[in-house]
Amino acid sequence: MAQREFDARLKERTAEEQQQAQPGGFGFTEAMMAHLEKSREQALKELPAGSRDAFNRHVEAQRDRYINGFAAIEAGENERYFQQGLEEEGIRLASEVRENPDGLEEAFEQARTLLSAAPLPAEGKKAAYAKISETLAESWAETRPLEELLPAIGDELARREFAGPEGLGNELERVGETVNGPDRPEAFADESQVLAERLKLLPGETLGRMQANAVKSRAAIAAGEVGKIERRIEASFGQFDKSEIEANGLLDPRQKTRLIGQLEVAKKEHIANIEAANWLLSSEEGDRGPQRQKNANRAFTFLENGEIDRDTLALKIVETKGVVPESYAAALSKGTRSNEPEVILRAYENLAKVLALAPQSAVLAKRERNLVDRFEKWTLLTKGYGLSPEDAAETLAKGNDSGSAHNLEEAFDRQFPDWEGKDLGSQTLRELLTPAVTRFPEGSGG
Repeated sequence: MAQREFDARLKERTAEEQQQAQPGGFGFTEAMMAHLEKSREQALKELPAGSRDAFNRHVEAQRDRYINGFAAIEAGENERYFQQGLEEEGIRLASEVRENPDGLEEAFEQARTLLSAAPLPAEGKKAAYAKISETLAESWAETRPLEELLPAIGDELARREFAGPEGLGNELERVGETVNGPDRPEAFADESQVLAERLKLLPGETLGRMQANAVKSRAAIAAGEVGKIERRIEASFGQFDKSEIEANGLLDPRQKTRLIGQLEVAKKEHIANIEAANWLLSSEEGDRGPQRQKNANRAFTFLENGEIDRDTLALKIVETKGVVPESYAAALSKGTRSNEPEVILRAYENLAKVLALAPQSAVLAKRERNLVDRFEKWTLLTKGYGLSPEDAAETLAKGNDSGSAHNLEEAFDRQFPDWEGKDLGSQTLRELLTPAVTRFPEGSGG
């Protein structure tokens, strides 16, 4: 009974001492043996005289087992401590290699020096060196250009697939020879062979991870490169040689084809824009057919870059060429449909200027816009019924807002009691205001 209690207390003390031990378990065995002796003396004092000899014999018989157990724990802690230190040192060396790939051999030399001084068994040193070798080889390989690294990884994985289990990398018995021997990678003149030999040091899962990371990196870099070239095409109007795209190693063939196509389109667009701008600046009216409208549209879009007032530019085109740019007409149409009185007022003021210059404009009279009819409604409100431009804009803004359209009739009733049904020739005011106001909902107003 006393022996079992003694062993149980010793086991409990062993766990406590492990938690409190110094890094590497130094002095653990000595401390535990001191505790064992102290516990034995205490137990002998507590035991009856007749039980002491038997207890003493038990402890002495188990002494070697106790010592070996404590020593094994200390050795394990010691090895873990040095392995962790070597792993941290490997990470540090790998970081240096990433910053300076030419320092790889020096990093290997430092690793060998550390391992030679580490109090580890031969197999432990061998395993530690293999791990550091993998880390350093991986770090060095990742500094290689992606266009060089990706094919090399693919070739190595294919080689292993073809060779079977015998072709797998990370053969520990070859690590030292590969790095230090006469056939080390640096002995090869071709850099691609150096990379191939380095990759042989890496296990398959590491190669697979590197391959995936390299593919992702290349995709991200290629996407960034595409964006950079697209911005350059836009900024330069395509004025650079397509050979720069063809020679770009970061792009795949599909991306090159698409970018070259964009480049050619940008060049053609730029030429057409310059021709349209020159046409606008010339004194000649030019073709009166569809091309004149195309030129006006293109010149307006090209010159409308924020530095020129778009209304001034559009009026200049109408005045000199007699053509209303399509996009400007669309903007006027949008303005007349606004819910904001200030926007409506500005749109009709500019529309009045355009119609004064081009009263027969087909662009303004297009069915989907019908700006000519809308201007007649505006004229009716401002000239026929005497509304100020501001009040007319306020009235139409309410009509354009579907949420308040039903209030429009009531507003007209207050301002013009006799407006409904007033003879205006073929139309009533209600009809003239439709669709600018939209028809009044069923059951609302009059």
